[in-house]
Amino acid sequence: MTLGIHASIRAGYPAALETARALGCRALQIFGYRRHHEPSPEELSGFREGARAHGLRVIAHTRYVPFLGSRDAERHGHSVSLLRRELELAAALGAEGLILHAGAYAVGEDREKGLARVAEGVLRSLAAGGSTVPVVLENVPGGGRRLGGPLEDLAELGAMLDRRRVPVGFCLDTAHAWAQGYDLSTSVAVWRFTARVNRLLGADRVKAFHLNDSRAVLGSHREHHWHWGRGYLGLEGLKALLARSEFAEALGILETPYGADRENLDVVRALLPVTA
Repeated sequence: MTLGIHASIRAGYPAALETARALGCRALQIFGYRRHHEPSPEELSGFREGARAHGLRVIAHTRYVPFLGSRDAERHGHSVSLLRRELELAAALGAEGLILHAGAYAVGEDREKGLARVAEGVLRSLAAGGSTVPVVLENVPGGGRRLGGPLEDLAELGAMLDRRRVPVGFCLDTAHAWAQGYDLSTSVAVWRFTARVNRLLGADRVKAFHLNDSRAVLGSHREHHWHWGRGYLGLEGLKALLARSEFAEALGILETPYGADRENLDVVRALLPVTA
C-alpha cells in the first residue's frame, strides 16, 4: 500500500506538497480548492508538476457532500454543478480519482430511489464537464438515510455507473466501516471483511483506503477518527489489512486528527510487510 496523508491546502497547494514531502509520504490527498478561492491555471499546473517532481501519487476528495440524492430539482442541480467543478479540478491537479460520499436519500423515499438519483447526478456531472477522472465512492458510517454504509450500497451504485461505462473505484475508510458494524480489530475479522469486499466490489477496484482508528463504538454509526493504537480498532487488524497483497497498489491515506501525522505514520509504517 502506498502511504500518505490528507494535507490541508489552507496555506496553498505548495504547502500541502511540502507537508507530504517532509513526512516522507508517497501519496497525498487534498481537497480540490480552498474555501472562497478560485485556483488559477498556474496554481493547478504548479501543483501537478510539483507532485510529479516529488514522486507523489495524488487523490482528491470532494470538499462538501453533494445532495445528489435530493428530489428537489434546484438542490439536485446545484449538487451536479458542484460535482462537475470538483471533477474538473481533480483532473487539473493530476489526481488519480475524486473521492465522493453518496450522501443521503430524500425524506419520504428509500434507498433504491436514492441510489438511482445519485447515479443520475454523477452521470449528469460527467456529461456537463467531460472529465475522465474516475469517481471513487467511499463508504460512510451509515445510519438513518445515509447511503454507502453497507458495502452493498457501494456495489449497487457502482453497478449502476458501470452500465453507463463510467470509470468507478472505491475508497474504504476503516473508521467508517467500524462504525457501520464491520469488525476490523483482529486478523480474522479483517479476513472476513476483505473477503466481502473482494466479492462485492472487486479488489482491483479498491483504489484507496482511509486508514483511521476510531473512538466510536462498533456499529454506532458515529464518525470519530482517532490516532492509531489509541482507539478501538487496534493494531492487529491494521497489520493484517496492510499485508493483503491484493491491495498492494492501493493508496493508504491517513485522516487521523491533525498535529500527530508523523507519529501515526510511524505506527503504520512499522506494520507494513517486509519485502525482499
